[in-house]
Formats: sequence, C-alpha cells, structure tokens
Amino acid sequence: MKKYSAYCIILTAVFYIVQVSVLGYTVYFFSEKGYSAGEISVLMAISGVIAGIVQPLLGYIADKYERIDFKNILSVSGVIVTLLFLNLLYFDNNKIATGILFAIIFASTNSMSPFVNSSCFYYKDRGINVNYGIARGFGSFAFAVGSYILGGFTKIFGAKAVSINGIVFTIIFFIIISIMPRVKNKKERSEIKVDVKKHLEGSSKNIVAKYPSFFLIMLATILTICFQNADCGYLIQMIEELGGDSFNLGIANAIGALVEIPIMFYMAKLMKKIKLSKLILLATIFYVVRGFVFTIPSITAIYLAQLLQMFTYAIIIPATVYLSDEMMQEEDKNKGQSLVGLAVTLGFILGSFAGGQFISIGGTMLLKMGCIVIAILGFICALLGNIIYKIYRR
Repeated sequence: MKKYSAYCIILTAVFYIVQVSVLGYTVYFFSEKGYSAGEISVLMAISGVIAGIVQPLLGYIADKYERIDFKNILSVSGVIVTLLFLNLLYFDNNKIATGILFAIIFASTNSMSPFVNSSCFYYKDRGINVNYGIARGFGSFAFAVGSYILGGFTKIFGAKAVSINGIVFTIIFFIIISIMPRVKNKKERSEIKVDVKKHLEGSSKNIVAKYPSFFLIMLATILTICFQNADCGYLIQMIEELGGDSFNLGIANAIGALVEIPIMFYMAKLMKKIKLSKLILLATIFYVVRGFVFTIPSITAIYLAQLLQMFTYAIIIPATVYLSDEMMQEEDKNKGQSLVGLAVTLGFILGSFAGGQFISIGGTMLLKMGCIVIAILGFICALLGNIIYKIYRR
C-alpha cells in the first residue's frame, strides 16, 4: 500500500512543480513578453474557457468508457504539454506565439488537475488506502520549493526559466504516470450492476437539482478561487508597486505553498472533527480577512496575507475534492471531480479576467477592494450551502 501512496505523492508533487510555471508565474511571464494587464486577463479568460469545456468532457468520457482512466488521460496530456513548452521556448521572441502557446498550456494543465486528484481515489476505491491530503500536501511543498527556486532563476535568466522548468518536469511527469500500476477493481459484479441501474435511474436528473448544497458550495469555490487568482495571480504588480521584484514573488508564492502543508497533511483527521461543508465555510471567512490584509501597503503585509493561505486555499482545495467524493453517488464520482476542477477553472477564469480589468481601470487598490467583495459573496454562498445541507442532506 505504501508503494501506491508513494506513486500518488510523487505524481502530485511533480505536477505542482509544473504548475509553478503555469500558475505561479503566469502574469510575470506575460508581462515579460510585453502584455498589458488587460491583455493578460483576456488571454487567461480564453484559456480558462477552453479548460472549462475540456474538463467535464474528459470526466464524461472517463465515466462512460471503463478502459479510459486517469493514466490514459494524463499520459496523453503530459505529451501534449511537453511539446507545447518546447514550442514556447522555440518561439521565445515571438509575442503572439508565446501568448497563444502559454494560454493553451494553462488550459491543458488545468484540465489535468482533476485527474491528478482522481489518481488517489482510483486506488482508494479499489481498497488501497491512499491519503489524498498527504499527497496534496507534498504537492504544496513541491510548489513552495519550486516557486522559491524559480524566483531566483527568473532573476538571472528571465522568462526562459519558466519554459525550461515546464519542459523538465512535464517529461518527469509523463515517466511517472507511465509506470504507475493499474489495479483490478475489487467490486463484485452484482455491485456493478446496481451502480449501472442507479446511473440509469439518476441520469435524467439535473445534477444541480440532485446535489443543491454541493452546487452552492461549488459557487463559493468559484468565488474564492476567483479571489485567489485575482489577488495572488497579480501579486507581481502589488510587489513591484512596493519596490519588489520576481524574487519577492518567489518568496511570497513559497510562503503561501509552505503553510498549506500542515492543513493538507492533517485534513483526513480534521474532516472527522469538523464537517467538510463547515470547513469550507470557515475558509470563506478567512478569505474576507485575507482581503483586508492585502490592503495594507507593504511587502511584509503581502507575506502575512500569504500566511493566511493556511486557512483559505489550503482548506478549500482538499475539502472540495473530499466533499465531491462524499456527496456524489458512485455513478457521479468522476463527474463530481470534474465539477470541482471546473469550479476551480471558472474561478481562475473570473480571477484572471477581473484582476486584469481591475488593475487596468483603477490599479491595485481597486483590485484589492473588488476581491473583498468577491470574498464576501463566497461566504454567503457557502453559508447557504451549509443551511441546505443541514436541512436536506443533499
């Protein structure tokens, strides 16, 4: 069993080192290529829309065809992203080409995310104890170390360091996913027939009507991730306004990722003490607090706001994944994970677009004020989701 946990931990860690290039340094990369905040917001919105279409489609395919699983999807995606990063390096001096390629990379890696999560539940559903929280915690640790190191390299080599990081670690990612073993499903044939029957009975129901509290919590997730990507995605503008540079960005990203680790590791025990829906509600409250901390004009305050990632993003991400696995019936589990991925992607779309537009219209102060409003709306949705879940248990 330790072997399977190790595979999931390494896969998740390597994936989040790739995500350092895609999530941690997106705005920096585009800024270096000459894009304005408004142009960046449009590019990221388009790439997010693509990911939003691809994610549920892949989830549907994985649910419908038993032979297609996380290994198939991630293997093909790993090859595609590697080739895209190679082309990104080749067209390094072409502004338009790099913009298009990076936007496609963003869409592709975000489409991969729910299936990286599914790797843990793939083994768990087959009777092998794999702790998603621990795997995701190692992902955060890898992201933290990668962010700090890449921050130093960008100061020396510029935006090329972002592409090289992506190339090296997508190749490693492909190797790992290729050697991860498949496991025979331990469910009895009779149980599978019941699941098929449930699927036929429930397929006519609207997924929103079927799981109303889950849907509201997904709305809260969209809004909190919108906050995350608007404020944290455009950190470089806040930092540069205060006299900092990409190295300070690396430190800020590293702080945010490092403080996630204790929560990720402890999540399996934490959710036994506090209901997942309440944990998510708590995270939305801390997002409001974090929004006000960002308004303090100092790099130290930015670092402090990143410390609060322990009680915000670090809870939201694993809690929604576990919530999906807990609330959804067996025939809807892949759809559930895809919906979580879609919520995160939509949050990134809105965050990227809103963040860029806020900065273009009113600078970083409008960005900070707008994010506080977004965080309050997220809290309201999470609160309603909790109320409905308490009443209907759906």
